[in-house]
This record gives sequence, C-alpha cells and structure tokens, in this order.
Amino acid sequence: MNEGPKSRIRLKFARLEAAKDLSHLEQIKILRGRVAACGLKFCPAAGRRLMPRMAFGPAVSVGHESNCEYADLYLEEFARGDAAGEKLQLLDDRLFRLVSARRIPVFFPSIEATVNAAEYFIEAEFPVDFSQAAVDAFMGLKNMAYEKVKPSGERKLLDARMPVLTASFDKECALLKVTLKLEPGKSVKPEIVAELMCGGKSGFKRIVRKELYWFNSGGKLEVF
Repeated sequence: MNEGPKSRIRLKFARLEAAKDLSHLEQIKILRGRVAACGLKFCPAAGRRLMPRMAFGPAVSVGHESNCEYADLYLEEFARGDAAGEKLQLLDDRLFRLVSARRIPVFFPSIEATVNAAEYFIEAEFPVDFSQAAVDAFMGLKNMAYEKVKPSGERKLLDARMPVLTASFDKECALLKVTLKLEPGKSVKPEIVAELMCGGKSGFKRIVRKELYWFNSGGKLEVF
C-alpha cells in the first residue's frame, strides 16, 4: 500500500543554449526521463507507474535560456538533497545541468503558488542612442499600453509598465536587466519590455532567465 511520499526534493536546473528552443512540455518530458533513469525510488505519477511524480515551475519561453528551472520530485524513500543531487548530476549534458537539490517539507506550497517574479538578462543590438536614461524614462511612466496577440488571434490590452519591478542597462556590454512580476493574465515577455523601452525592434542575441523570486512578508524580493 502506497503511504505517500517520504521525501520531496526541490531541483534547480540550468537550461543551456542547446535547450533554448524546447517547449515547456518537451522540457518536462526530458527532465522526467532523467529522473526515471537516475536510480532514485520515485513516487509514480497518477496512473503512470513508470513516470516520476514531479511538479514544475513557471514555463520559460521558447528561445530563452535559464539558470533557474525548478522541479519538485517526490520520492518513496527518505533521501537527502545532496544524495539525490549526486545521482542526477551524473546525467548532466548539453541540454540541462543540475544546479542544486535540496530537501523541503512534503506539504510545502507549490512552486507555481510561491513564485512572484523573474529576473532576465537580455543581450541585443540595441539602438545606438539607447541608454539608462531611456530605461529610467520608462520606469517613470504610470502605465504603458501594449496589445498582446495570442496565436488564436485573440487580442488583449495589457499594461506593460506594471509588471516591471526593476530595470538597468549596461551600455558597454549591451545588456539589459529586468525583473518582472509574474501574475496570471498580466505578465509580459521581457523582449516586449525591451522593445518598448528602446522604442522599436531589437536584434536579440540572448535572453536568460537568471533567477526566480518571492515576496517576503515585508514586500521585498527574495531568491526562490
């Protein structure tokens, strides 16, 4: 009789350049397969005896790299985070690299329910006159209307200024850093924010989701 999971391990992966064009579902399939092959005694997903029970963080956009892909793994055995991590690290490859593995309480809130914001590093061919002053001008706005067009053709008007919590530009490195609030139905992609800040299309070279954050009781961001 299955008495439920004995351990819950929070895994953090880096999604490398070779994996940037994977969809969220393709990524989940690969990470589940990695867990299934590492030798840990995982709890099976509902109705799928050979599939590990896992819960994943918010989807990263196709085309983006990431240093903070989170997944909670449920085990049928008591296990330390470092011991589980050692087994998974053996399967690191050109797509994903394990960053950390730590044990958390089995009944902790889900990743999706806890994450409040994400930080992005954006490398691009920005206009020659783009500067920190332009970023500051955007941050000084009360709102910025943006029309989001879904693949279905449905159009939705969003405020692209509201989700931007912090922003800075390093002109020498052509690197824009933005921290965006994640809120269902109101989130805006970092490349859209970058284009609105610089007033037009930019030749994006690399977009990396650097870290996920949550708001503490004082309303300040803390690393997830």
